Amino acid sequence: MKKITSIVLAVCGLCAPVLHAATINKTYCVGSLSKTLSGQSVNFWGFSDCGGGGMMGGGGMGGMGSATAPGPLLEIGAGDTLNLTLNVNMMTPQESSPYNGHTIHLHGADVQTSEDGVPETNDNTVTGDTYTWSPLPGHEGAYPYHCHVHTVKHLEMGMYGAVIVRPRDASGNFMNRLNQDPATAYDYSQVYVLSTVDPAYHNASGDSTVFADYNPQYFLIGGKEGKTTSAPALTLAAAKNKKAALRLVGMHSTNSTFQIKDGAGNVKPFTVYIRDGRALPAPKTVNSLDISPGQRADLIVTLPSTTGTWYPQVTYKKLRDNAPYATVYGKITF
Repeated sequence: MKKITSIVLAVCGLCAPVLHAATINKTYCVGSLSKTLSGQSVNFWGFSDCGGGGMMGGGGMGGMGSATAPGPLLEIGAGDTLNLTLNVNMMTPQESSPYNGHTIHLHGADVQTSEDGVPETNDNTVTGDTYTWSPLPGHEGAYPYHCHVHTVKHLEMGMYGAVIVRPRDASGNFMNRLNQDPATAYDYSQVYVLSTVDPAYHNASGDSTVFADYNPQYFLIGGKEGKTTSAPALTLAAAKNKKAALRLVGMHSTNSTFQIKDGAGNVKPFTVYIRDGRALPAPKTVNSLDISPGQRADLIVTLPSTTGTWYPQVTYKKLRDNAPYATVYGKITF
C-alpha cells in the first residue's frame, strides 16, 4: 500500500492556523446488505468500519464490521491527516473483470492523483489501498466518499458515505461551528445523505444497456425512505431558540430541491454558509436550495421561540424536465 506524506500549507489570514492536528487511521471493508424499500427487498453493497483507530462521527450510520448504505460517517478536523485504508482481504462482493475490485474516492477533496481512487489514473489499485488526505483550514464542510470502480453501478449499489471536516479550537477540540467563523456556530447538527435507487441497476452488470437509462423507484435520505411527515427518514430532537446545522450530501442520480416547512406547509428560511467544501463569499439566506448529483451544502436554520415541529424535505426531480418524482421528509422537533 502506498503512503503519501501530506503537507498542510499556510493559507489566508481568514483561516485560523492549525494548532492541534490529529492523525486519524481508519480501515474500511466491503460487504453486502439488503434493505426493504416500499415492501420490496433490494440488495446493496456497502462499506463498513472493520478496524483501525481514529474518530467515528455520530448520526447512526455504520458500525464495526457491519456494511451499511450509506457507509460510516467520518468526522475529521481541518489540518488533520486522514489515512483511510480499504482492506484488501475484505472486498466482496465485486464484479468480474474489467470492473472487479473497489476503491475509495474522496469526492471534492484536494488530493494528489495517486490518492484519488480513480483506477483509470496513475497508481490507483482496485485490490486495497490507503487514501491519505489533509484538508486545509478553510476547506471545512461536507464531502462524500464513494467507490470509483464502474461508478454507474457501484455508486448505485450503496458504496458511498460522508466525511465532515470540522474546525478545531486552540485545545484541539471540535468546535460546534461550520468553520472558524463565529457566525456559523450551531447547537445541533445532522447529515442528510441524498440517494436514489433504480432496482434494475442492482441486477445488471458489465456493460449492460440497462445503465443507459436511469429509472429510480426509491428515494432516500440517510438510506431511508421517509415518505411522510409522520414517518420521516431522519429525526432531530432540538430545542426552541436554537440553531440546527444540516449538511446536505448529494449522492443521488437525479435533480433535487431542499426546503424546510412547518406543519402547515409554510416555507422557512435557512442560511447557506458553505457549498462544496468552500465558504461562500457572503452567507445566503434562502427558502429553497437545488442540490445536483455530487453537490453539497452546509446550512443553518434558526428555530423559533415557540415549541413545534419543522420538516426538512428533499423533492427529487427528473433530469430531463425537472418534473418531481417524490418528496422525502426529515423532522426537527423543538
